Amino acid sequence: MKKKFIAALMSAALVVSSLTACGGNSSTPAANAGENPAGFAKQTWNFACSTTETSTWAQAGQKFAELMAESTGGAVTVKVYAADQLTNGNQSEGIQALMDGDPVQVSMHSNLIYSAFDPRFNVVSLPYLFNSYEDADAKLDGAAGEKLTAILAEYGLHYMGIAENGFRQLTNSVREVKSPADMKGLKLRVAGSNLLMKCYELWGADATNMNWSETFTALQQNTVEGQENPLPAIDSAKVQEVQKYVSLWNANYDCLFFCINADLYNSLTDEQKKIVDENGQKAVEYQREINRAGDDEILNRWQTENGMTVTKTGDLDIDGFKAAVEPVEAWFIEELKKQGYNDAQELVNAFK
Repeated sequence: MKKKFIAALMSAALVVSSLTACGGNSSTPAANAGENPAGFAKQTWNFACSTTETSTWAQAGQKFAELMAESTGGAVTVKVYAADQLTNGNQSEGIQALMDGDPVQVSMHSNLIYSAFDPRFNVVSLPYLFNSYEDADAKLDGAAGEKLTAILAEYGLHYMGIAENGFRQLTNSVREVKSPADMKGLKLRVAGSNLLMKCYELWGADATNMNWSETFTALQQNTVEGQENPLPAIDSAKVQEVQKYVSLWNANYDCLFFCINADLYNSLTDEQKKIVDENGQKAVEYQREINRAGDDEILNRWQTENGMTVTKTGDLDIDGFKAAVEPVEAWFIEELKKQGYNDAQELVNAFK
C-alpha cells in the first residue's frame, strides 16, 4: 500500500495546495531526569502538522511533547514542526515522511489530505454526517473510527487518536446565505476535495480549488467571494477582515489523525506503547477542548470588531441544504466502488 501513497503524491498536489500555513519548530526540554520507569532509550521524535505554530494542531503536538518528557524523564524529546516545515510545506509529503519514519515520526493531518491517497478517508466529510461535536466524538471514538484506524494501519501508521479541524463554516462578502437559493453563482474557494466540490456543485455555487495561502488576497481582490473553513482556521488567517457574512451551517466536518510511525511504535515494549497511547489520547482530548473553546469569542469579536453578520444554524434552511446534497452519499459509494474499494457501503454504514 505504501507504493500507492508514493504514486499518488503528484495527483494530490491540489489538496496539498489547499491547506498551507507557516510556522516554526519547538521542543520540550528534558524533564524529571532519571524518572524513566518504562526504560525509554534517549531519542528524538519529530512531530509535523500543516497549520501555524499558534494553531491548536501545533499546541496538541506541544502537549504531547510535554507529556512524553514527563513520562520518560526527558529520554524522549518531541520536536514540533508546524506548517510541514520538514517537507517544505508539502502536506502530502509530510504524510509520506511519517510512513517512512523519516524525517517525521509523529503527525497530525486532516482526513482531507489523507483522502488524496485513499478516498475512503473522505467519508468523514460527507455532508451533515454529524449533528454535533458530541455525535462526531461518539462515532470517531467508536466503531466508525475503528474502520479508519484499520485503513491507517494498511499504510504503516499507528493511530493514537482522532483530533479535529471541526465543522466547516461558510463566509462571503456578497450576501447573507440562509438557503440554497442564496448560494447560486457565489464564487467560493473550496478545499481540494472531490467530495466537497461535489457538494458545492449541488448547492449551486461557483466553486474553485485554490492554494490556502493565496485565498486572503483572492478574497480581498474579489477573485473569489467566499470560502469555507472551521472558525479557528478562518480567524488565524484573518479572513474575517475581508468578509461580511458567516453562516454557521455545520455542513461538513473534518478530523485530524494523530499518528505515529508503526515501525517505531512496534519497536517499543508493551509498557512503552501504553505510555505513548495514553499520552496521545490526552493530547487529542486537549486539542478538541481548545479547538472548541474559542468559537464564541471568535464570533463575538468578528461582530464587534469586523462588523460581520453572523447567521446562526437555527436561522438557516438546513433541510433545504440537506435535500440538495442528498445524492452525494450514493455518488461517494459509487466512486469508491469504481476505484476498487469493496467496503464502501460498509464504511458509510458505520457512520450511521
